[in-house]
Amino acid sequence: GINNFYGLQQLAFSSSLVSGDIFGLFKEYETCNMYPYKLRIHLIEADRVSTPSSSRRWGYPYLTTGEAENGNTIYDGVEVDRNGRVVAYYICDQYPDQLALTLPKWTRVEAYGKTTGMPNILHVMSSERPDQYRGVSYLAPIIEQVLQLKRYTDAAPTAAVVESFFTAFIKNLSDPSVTALSETNAEDEVSDHENEYEMGPGNIIQLAPGQDVEFGDPKRPGGGFEGFVRALSEQMGAALELPADLLLKSFNKAYSASRSALMEAWKAFRMRRRWFVDDFCQPAYTAWLSEAISSGRIKAPGFFTDPIIRAAWLGTDWIGPSQGQLDPSKEIK
Repeated sequence: GINNFYGLQQLAFSSSLVSGDIFGLFKEYETCNMYPYKLRIHLIEADRVSTPSSSRRWGYPYLTTGEAENGNTIYDGVEVDRNGRVVAYYICDQYPDQLALTLPKWTRVEAYGKTTGMPNILHVMSSERPDQYRGVSYLAPIIEQVLQLKRYTDAAPTAAVVESFFTAFIKNLSDPSVTALSETNAEDEVSDHENEYEMGPGNIIQLAPGQDVEFGDPKRPGGGFEGFVRALSEQMGAALELPADLLLKSFNKAYSASRSALMEAWKAFRMRRRWFVDDFCQPAYTAWLSEAISSGRIKAPGFFTDPIIRAAWLGTDWIGPSQGQLDPSKEIK
């Protein structure tokens, strides 16, 4: 009741990148004249899908593997049978480490309906290895580099401020144990005390015999900030299949180089679009069209009787935002 389907796509895709995966639960609501469809999609945060505490082996709270009542194994909230097929998901009504007055409760949701075989819940995830039942965050391969970049960028302004300080030290060569300068007076007035020196425009100050002046210089290579950030961004972009030009949104190279970076990035974009359509968009469309046909709002002969005709009715092309153009005239030519 908050987002339309386009908004759900944006939310599901961004959340799956952050958390590694996200779940879309099919629900039914009462219909009315203005809203004739019962179908609703409830997005479930990845943290809420977890192994019930009562099913965790040996009773240890930090274990994520458990055993279901039917003997199946539960991996991080995903119930798997002996053949490795996902059969159910466990959704908790609370978030991990949430401060609540009630104990957490888990609801078992079967992955597919027993009568129709259609999914009851959508699991949006990009698998990278066999027997992988939960997703991995998009930034997981570069999380250490992101931490180092954060530390460097946080320290750079502080170092620049320290470098701007102009500090002078008086060295007493004749007797190092003697303090050369006393405290500056609180009134911030020019002092005529022989041991108080003040810096100012055009000041001519005579030091005592055996004293020397040395200025503090941090000797920090301030010109290496941009090069370090660029080099680290190139490493992170290679791991994310994202060129550094696009990662930094800085296209200062030649037209051909920038266009090559965009084309290389769109290979990964199209791949992610494909699996997101297969995991979220197409199953949601299938559920909606099935309800529309079963309720009589759309006539589709053979939809529920012939799988080939059903596949023809479900044939779709999902078109997202188009690839940008650096120079439209050159792109068209």
